[in-house]
Amino acid sequence: MGGWTYMLRCADGSFYVGSTSHGDVNIRVAEHNEARYVGYTSSRRPANLVWSKWFDDLRDAHIKERQIKGWSRGKKMALIRGDIEELMRLSRRGSGKQKSLPRLSKRQMTDMFHSAGIRHPEVAAPRPTKEDE
Repeated sequence: MGGWTYMLRCADGSFYVGSTSHGDVNIRVAEHNEARYVGYTSSRRPANLVWSKWFDDLRDAHIKERQIKGWSRGKKMALIRGDIEELMRLSRRGSGKQKSLPRLSKRQMTDMFHSAGIRHPEVAAPRPTKEDE
């Protein structure tokens, strides 16, 4: 089942990003403007649809919604304008936050330490053998 990811410009100038399984995104926009559900847009009406994209899989629409919600206002405006160059430039620049490194499994960590010629600190030392005594 598919769905939409959409962006509204609210009366106060803020943006709202959402997703819906409605086949017609305009139905969902109308629900926002009728304040059918109490939420962010109900006190910021009217809200106008400024961008939308259909996804064949609703999960992809939810993923895109969460991605866009994390974007700066500038990136959202570039998306609305369809300014791909600006969107890419803003993506390269980043938000100034340090990117976290991917988490490695214990096995990957052990292999990494082993290749560097040192023992992983969480790996127990080998038991002494008779030859060590």
